[in-house]
Amino acid sequence: GDFDFSKHYRYAAGILFPVALFGFTSNLMVVIFLRIMPSLNNSFGSLTLSQAIADCCHQAIFAFYFAPCLFLYNDTIYSASEEFGFALIFIYEICGMSHVSISINRFIAVYAPLTYSTLFSKRNTRILICSYWITAAVTTTYMLKLIDCAFLLPRGLWIFLFKDTPTCKQVQWYGDFIKYVIYVVIVAILDFSSIMRIHYMNLRHQSGVQDAVSAQRRSRQMNLVYQAALQGIFFISELITYFILSPYARNKWEAFLLTTISWCLVHGMDGFIVLICNRDFRRQIKKVFTRKQYS
Repeated sequence: GDFDFSKHYRYAAGILFPVALFGFTSNLMVVIFLRIMPSLNNSFGSLTLSQAIADCCHQAIFAFYFAPCLFLYNDTIYSASEEFGFALIFIYEICGMSHVSISINRFIAVYAPLTYSTLFSKRNTRILICSYWITAAVTTTYMLKLIDCAFLLPRGLWIFLFKDTPTCKQVQWYGDFIKYVIYVVIVAILDFSSIMRIHYMNLRHQSGVQDAVSAQRRSRQMNLVYQAALQGIFFISELITYFILSPYARNKWEAFLLTTISWCLVHGMDGFIVLICNRDFRRQIKKVFTRKQYS
């Protein structure tokens, strides 16, 4: 009875929809406002935009397909879950590589500022973004279309799962969990190193004379590193809850929160973290709402 998903499914949909809508709105605001933000008119901004687009699509699927699917409990809607599952894994692949790319970007900006503009020029950044979008498309197609595997929402459940086949178990372990653990380790090392470096630089400059421009630049750079680090922390938390903690769930609600809601939150928080870590975003949003208030 504790895992009877045929009951209370509309409550589950009522929980999922506002969480996904929050994430969709946050990431959509990043996509809309990012290109006019002075502090993000660079390669870091381009990488953040790429991630925000992917996160926005992820949250749209959760808000406008997954939640209605649970609410309506309709066989026809459930039958389309394999295609939406493919899209979710494709997006997840993009976000994983995007997190690594953003952390590398910040690491080089902190440790090799003289070569940063060359390594992460506009051309190189576009090539990098295109390369991991293409890589995500190829790997997802191979894992979910060319071999005996699929990622779908089984009829009546509240959790997307890999198809129960030997091949799919290999994909889930090596193509999903192990790969993302490697991503997490890389992101954690790079973000920690970047934060320590900037902290050391701030301590060193406190003892000397520093102009307002350099202090503002370091403050802005620190905010971007914090952004990358916070996104990495949520990314790590989702892996822990989905793969490690969820098998110990004692009922359907714990399983739902540790998998579906956790996965939804990590992509929603990506956009929210960008908004709160960048002062220009907050100013622009405040300006828009102020303009609407007086119009």
